[in-house]
Amino acid sequence: MKYFLRSILTFSFWRHALLSVDALAKIFAVVGVLYAFMEMLDFFGIYTKDRYSGYSIIPMVALAVAYVVITRRPITRFSYKVPGKDYVVEVRIGDIFSGTNDVIISTNTTFDTKMANGLIATDSLQGQLATRFFQANTDEIDRQLKIDLAKASGTPRADAPGKKVEYPIGTVARVKAHGRTFYFVAMSRLNAQGTASASLREVEDALSSLWAFILTHGELRNLSVPLMGTGRGRTGYPRKKMSERVAQSFADGSKDRLFSNKLSIVIRPEDAQNFGVNLYQIRDYLVQGLHG
Repeated sequence: MKYFLRSILTFSFWRHALLSVDALAKIFAVVGVLYAFMEMLDFFGIYTKDRYSGYSIIPMVALAVAYVVITRRPITRFSYKVPGKDYVVEVRIGDIFSGTNDVIISTNTTFDTKMANGLIATDSLQGQLATRFFQANTDEIDRQLKIDLAKASGTPRADAPGKKVEYPIGTVARVKAHGRTFYFVAMSRLNAQGTASASLREVEDALSSLWAFILTHGELRNLSVPLMGTGRGRTGYPRKKMSERVAQSFADGSKDRLFSNKLSIVIRPEDAQNFGVNLYQIRDYLVQGLHG
C-alpha cells in the first residue's frame, strides 16, 4: 500500500499513465466510444444534440482520462508467459525471501560471509539471509559453501580483506535452509579496503554461469533473483534496464533445456520508489522484446 500511494505521487507514473503514446491512444478511443454512445442517444431521440452544447466534450474527455488512469494504476507485480515456452518471467516489488522460491544471492569472489568485520552489511541480501534463516550463524553458511567450493578452482589472494582464496566470477555454491536452496554466485570483487564493485559484463557472465549450474544441480524449482549489480555491486546500470538484462539472460539460458518454470525478478520497494522503477515500462519490454 505504501508503494502504491508513493507511486501515484511520482512523475514517472503520470507520464506513463497519461502522456505515453499508449495512454493517449486509449483516451482518444474512450472519447470515441462515448461520442458514439451520444450519437446513438440522439438517433433514438433519448438525448438530442440540440439539448447539449459543444462543451459536452469536456466531461467526455474527463471521463476518458479517469478511466485510463484507473486502468493504469500502479502495480507491484506482473507475469509474462513467453510464447512457445513452458516458463514464466515475473517482475515484482517486494521481499525476495517471501514465498517458497529458491533464491539467488549475489556475493563477492572470496565468498565472505562475516558481518562482524563489516565486510557484509546486515541489511544486504547475505546479511538478511544469515539473520532470518540461520540466526546469524555464518559458520553454518560457510560450512555449506565449502562443499561446492571444494569442487571449484580457487587461487590465493594475500591482499583480500577477508577470506584469502578467490574464485572466478560466476562460481556458484549452494546453501540450504527450511526446504529452500540459496544459490550464492560470485559477481563482484572486493578491493583491499573491502569495497565491492562489478562491471556489467561480470554480471552477465555471472548470470550465464548461474543458469548453467542450476541446470545441472537444480531441481526445476521456481527462482527469485535480485537486480544484481545495482546495489553494492556499483555497476551504475539503471534498475529498469538491469531487470530486462536479467530476464533476457534467463531466456537465453533456457533456449535448449528448461531449468526453472518461473523466474521472479524482485525489486526492493525502496529502490522502486527512489529510482522511479515503472513496471509498465518493464512489462512492455518483455512483451515486445523477450524471446526464448
